[in-house]
Amino acid sequence: MDRLAIDYSLLEQQCYVVREPRDQAIYTIEGKAFLDRNRTERFLTMYQSEIKGLDIQVAATYFAASWRVLCAAVQYMVSLTSPRLNLHLENLTLQVVRVNEFPMIFFVLGEDSEIAWPGGKAGEWQEQQLGSFYKETLRPVMESAAEVSKLPVTQLWGQLPLGIAYYIKQMANKLDSAEHRAKLQADHESVKEMSAEWFGIKRNPFAIKQVLVDHPYSPGEKMPLKPTCCLAYRTSTGLGYCYSCPKLTKQQREEKRMELLHRQAQSSKT
Repeated sequence: MDRLAIDYSLLEQQCYVVREPRDQAIYTIEGKAFLDRNRTERFLTMYQSEIKGLDIQVAATYFAASWRVLCAAVQYMVSLTSPRLNLHLENLTLQVVRVNEFPMIFFVLGEDSEIAWPGGKAGEWQEQQLGSFYKETLRPVMESAAEVSKLPVTQLWGQLPLGIAYYIKQMANKLDSAEHRAKLQADHESVKEMSAEWFGIKRNPFAIKQVLVDHPYSPGEKMPLKPTCCLAYRTSTGLGYCYSCPKLTKQQREEKRMELLHRQAQSSKT
């Protein structure tokens, strides 16, 4: 299978990875700043206000979840593109930009030169390259946010699997070749087999037993529960618990389903 050139428009539209800073950013911070606990705390305090979080732990879970797009971008390059980009913390700047009134995080590249992958068959270096990203770029961020927020780092890692899978699917849908779409999806599935040592925890956060529940909007269809709670109920948005929160009992989930259906019916009238 021929490898592809990097599609920068795809990275920007689907993964918020950009080569130029956003003029409308409300906050800008260098990626390497997250190696400093004090600067991490200042960022999370600001972010808590932006997401209407009631405490810094909510900011930590939401922030952890925001990295799913960068993880999807890395998987796209590891699986499909002939060159790659430098996504080390030292080469990233994070910008908070309000998109449809929600504070989205954009990942701005410092040096955007394209780098060749190692020689040899891709299967021989793919896990090493993907694992290095998780270990060297994302793991320090997760550990810093966990220490500042006093949340278990496993709860922060748990914010990623479903979100990454969603963005991988979205990116695959934008590819012209069925072979490339299948390759991207299959390679992402293989992440479940990676050693937990890359993540610095006892268990690979992607190696989860999927629990399915009825889809609230599509009768007869199923959807997975989140691996860990995102703490959305601890915001002042009025959203409460997510329908797919693992904390809900069966009765509470049914009540939430009815609430969502009622909201959907009300919005369709307006």
